[in-house]
Amino acid sequence: MNRAAQNFALLLIGAAVLKISLDGTFLRYVRPGLQPYLVASGVALLLLAAVAIVRDIRGHDEPRDHADHHPGRPQWPLLAPIAALLIIVPPALGASSVQSGATAAAGIAAPASGGGRVRFAPLPAGPAPTIRMYDLIDRAAYDSSGELDRRQITVQGFVIRTEEDGSARTDGTHTGFDLARVVITCCAADAQTLRIHLDGAVTPLPDDTWVSVQGRVVPNSATPQDNMTPTVTVTRMQMIPPPARVYG
Repeated sequence: MNRAAQNFALLLIGAAVLKISLDGTFLRYVRPGLQPYLVASGVALLLLAAVAIVRDIRGHDEPRDHADHHPGRPQWPLLAPIAALLIIVPPALGASSVQSGATAAAGIAAPASGGGRVRFAPLPAGPAPTIRMYDLIDRAAYDSSGELDRRQITVQGFVIRTEEDGSARTDGTHTGFDLARVVITCCAADAQTLRIHLDGAVTPLPDDTWVSVQGRVVPNSATPQDNMTPTVTVTRMQMIPPPARVYG
């Protein structure tokens, strides 16, 4: 690759990194806390590209090494995949990654016998407070206060169809629908899936449909045999747009 193509590649990569950092697309790949580092990296790459271009322009009349030139060998098409990053936005991980097994199920440890449960703080006020799926599963597995037995909650996620050729539930069965969220520790490469079983007034919807579910957790439904996956009896279910922060 000649110098002009190298400089342009550096310019495109810097622009792509800066673009996804500022428009929120980076949330499909990494955690929010990494945004400042991505912005700094994008700016640094753009500055390096600018310096390299200016140096090449100033030294244009100086003799060049013929090794940098390969007549007849197309090089600019190699930049197409990099330029595509500025135009094409790959989708976030969702139901398709769960159905294909690309994202592993998050492992939830069973509480230790004889004292593995602790009393959690009360749920937020309101008739059906919205809580994260991670917190819902955590409470269902380890909370001894009984708050989930007495209160309705609201949780958001995307639908996973388990029947027929759908993704099996955590207990191996193929019945009904699950609600899921993909969680990441650092980036999409370490993604794992959280799931809850849905029962009651469940509206049949296609995979990857984002919904807000209101209902009550079935007491003692989170068991070691089911990977500590609780069942929620749905009383209200409505479609919602995908959130800006898809990984919860």
